[in-house]
Amino acid sequence: ACSEFGIHPELSFIKELYDQKQAAFVSNVGALVEPLTKTQFKNGGASRCVGLFSHSDQQQAAQTLKCQVSGASPKGAGGRLADALGSGAQKYRTTSFTVAGTATWSQGFDTRAEVIDRRQGSVRFREYQQLQTLVSNITGVKHGNVYCEEYAKVLEEAIHSSEDLGAVLDNVELKTAFEASSSLEQQLKQVARLIMARKERKAERDFFFVSLGGFDTHKSVATVLASKFKEVDDALRMFVSELQAQGIFDSTVLVTHSDFGRTLTPNSGAGTDHAWAGNHVVLGGDLKGGAVFNEFPKALLEGNDQDAGRGRLIPKYPWESMMVPISEWMGLDRGQHADVFPNLANFNASHILNRAALFRS
Repeated sequence: ACSEFGIHPELSFIKELYDQKQAAFVSNVGALVEPLTKTQFKNGGASRCVGLFSHSDQQQAAQTLKCQVSGASPKGAGGRLADALGSGAQKYRTTSFTVAGTATWSQGFDTRAEVIDRRQGSVRFREYQQLQTLVSNITGVKHGNVYCEEYAKVLEEAIHSSEDLGAVLDNVELKTAFEASSSLEQQLKQVARLIMARKERKAERDFFFVSLGGFDTHKSVATVLASKFKEVDDALRMFVSELQAQGIFDSTVLVTHSDFGRTLTPNSGAGTDHAWAGNHVVLGGDLKGGAVFNEFPKALLEGNDQDAGRGRLIPKYPWESMMVPISEWMGLDRGQHADVFPNLANFNASHILNRAALFRS
């Protein structure tokens, strides 16, 4: 369908990174259990995600990468990757943070996500010094109930973690001004502070989850997108500038996810509705950027080979297409693929980007 591509004018910084080969687009991706054709979608014959076109279901699908199971029981892809890197051959010291409240993506089976406030950072228990003995007594009691034991354990870990991390972050000074005002800028500023404190935290592999809503453009899509894209671009400009000043951008990768793309045909309110496949951004200093990865849809007209109806494109590639090479770049052993990506065996090599194609190292 396309041999030349454009970038929205409000994404000027991403265009700069693209030209510097530090940003790339990954096209035609979305939640899949296994490869799915238009015929199979309409008539059956292949496994499908639960709750297609539903925000809640597909937000979980993008975070768990196990869309045939509803809810958060599979844990998050970021958390499972942290589990694997921590238990693999290198035994990396891994930490998973979320600056967007409780997030499934950050939570593993063994990895507990650290929740960071976008304004205050690590929120500490104000009366900890006065109540330290009382807290120790409460959490030190042995209970005959597994739920009580788990609650006491989590409470103790949360208080100690926030105290330790808060003490570290108190001494952090960023390299740039980073005057954050929007929600995304505030979230990324906290990520930058945590990265700045990496040596004090003895970090080897870190995971960060940030979030930005407001893309449910059932009306006025052009106006909304321009505003949201500017918010994203401004935040990334400050964030990347800080990482470059820290000399850590080559060791950082940022990747976007979403519940789903939007319909290619408009609705009556000059907007779009819930769809499926979409295009996503990967950026980082070690990237082989300046490219659009994966095969772009051959046609975008209604009724094309990927059209599930009303321009809802069935993805040709799963989320794993870009997440597998990213995980390998971070140090994941190939023997641990199945632990992190439970549906990976359903796809062949043509569906998954090669690490060497995406990264320089």
